[in-house]
Amino acid sequence: MSDQNQQTENNTVETVKQSSTILNIIMIILGIFFLVKGILEFFIWLNLIPAPLWLARIYNSLKGQDAANALAFLGPQGIVSATLGFWSLIAGILLFKEQESGWGMALVILSTMMLIGISIIITWITVPGSLDFNYWPNWITILSVLIGFVGFIYLLFTKKRYS
Repeated sequence: MSDQNQQTENNTVETVKQSSTILNIIMIILGIFFLVKGILEFFIWLNLIPAPLWLARIYNSLKGQDAANALAFLGPQGIVSATLGFWSLIAGILLFKEQESGWGMALVILSTMMLIGISIIITWITVPGSLDFNYWPNWITILSVLIGFVGFIYLLFTKKRYS
């Protein structure tokens, strides 16, 4: 979206900044999904709900201590996902208000979500059969990589809106 001009009382033209509504909404939706994903991963780590099939496949493909180490990341991963989700919600709201702090937060959040997703995708590639397309958090991971990349590039090109 381009900036809109408004006439003031002194007949001077004042530029009104507009953020990308689509990106702002996507940041808020990603935030909600990452919060839910984080809580779900934390519950699996605490054994409150059963582990999904893809996680069992990773566990079975590894031996002994490697399997325990692979499952140990799920607890902190849930905390990280929930934290990213929370800050993504905040960044989306701040982007609606044209806050420069929202722009900076969004850059950090989108790049972090993208890199975490890439590391998970690398695991899927290195452990054949570990990707379960029926497990909805896996789709969040795939989408977060795509949205993170596109959103990061978009924010870099639209920095003037937020400063």
